Amino acid sequence: MLQLSKFFSAAAVLGAAIATAGPAAADDEISVALPAHSLTFSTSYVGEELGLWSKRGLKTKTTLIPGVGSANAVLAGSVDVTVVSGPTVIRAAARGQKLLIIATTLDRVQVELVLAKAAAESAGLGAGASLEARARAMRGKKLAVESINSVVHATLRYVARKGGLDPERDIVVTAMQPPAMLAALKSGAIDGFAMSLPWPLIPVQQGAAVRLASGPRGEFPELMPFAYTALVARPDFCDAKPTICERVVAGYAEAADYLHQKPKESVEILKKRLPAMNPGVFAEAFELVRQSTPKSPRIEEAGLVRAQDFMLVTGMMTEREKLASFKDIYTNKFVK
Repeated sequence: MLQLSKFFSAAAVLGAAIATAGPAAADDEISVALPAHSLTFSTSYVGEELGLWSKRGLKTKTTLIPGVGSANAVLAGSVDVTVVSGPTVIRAAARGQKLLIIATTLDRVQVELVLAKAAAESAGLGAGASLEARARAMRGKKLAVESINSVVHATLRYVARKGGLDPERDIVVTAMQPPAMLAALKSGAIDGFAMSLPWPLIPVQQGAAVRLASGPRGEFPELMPFAYTALVARPDFCDAKPTICERVVAGYAEAADYLHQKPKESVEILKKRLPAMNPGVFAEAFELVRQSTPKSPRIEEAGLVRAQDFMLVTGMMTEREKLASFKDIYTNKFVK
């Protein structure tokens, strides 16, 4: 079982991890913010451990800044680059806040929905049920998300609509943090939850829940590719320091290749970051993340189109906020 106290202690320790390789000029220094401590950022961890930026002459400082705070730090100029969701960048652009995507890090939705086994049985949900049938099983249920109007909440809404449900009327949604979700599911206070990896894997592996829907397993083919997470910077930063942006992207490209070509070695690296995670949960989560990591960091505009369409369908943005063009929020000129 996942030892949650140790898990969050590890997150607190992340702090500022610094990778260096000899003296570096000020122009060769770069600060990176990560919004959470999870396998979502596997390429960042692998790149740091292997020194993929230091070998390119970059001195990097990586800091944990939770949630959208990392994007705000880039916008404010206190951090040079961060890894955030495509929807975050699109919403920022719709509000006149300019971020520039310079590489893709994950191209599938990473959210899964689970329902307590008892609730699934009472809904008559059998093995091999279609996604639509599984979605209908949410009717009248109390489900948790980590925050309202987040990508996770939007995914729950998206799945509900596949079952013909009104996500605002036919289900009850409550906000709580992942450790509380596990406890509430066990006690019966909630019927299920939606969350990113590894949390939904835990009750399923324990036999306490069934999986209703999964983005990383490719159950939403109409949303593939999807700009789920991306490396972003301020446009003026990359204009002023193009060689730094090129080297940062090259490091991410090499880290993604390593993840695909050397999964066993990658697992050993990542275990150092998440030592308290249950081995079975870790192995399953890693493989799903690996499958969702594109072999090239090149940005596909289709992924941004799908991300915006997803936001419109799920109420994350309005038609009035819709971007007519994505040309100002991404570039592939640093992908070699």
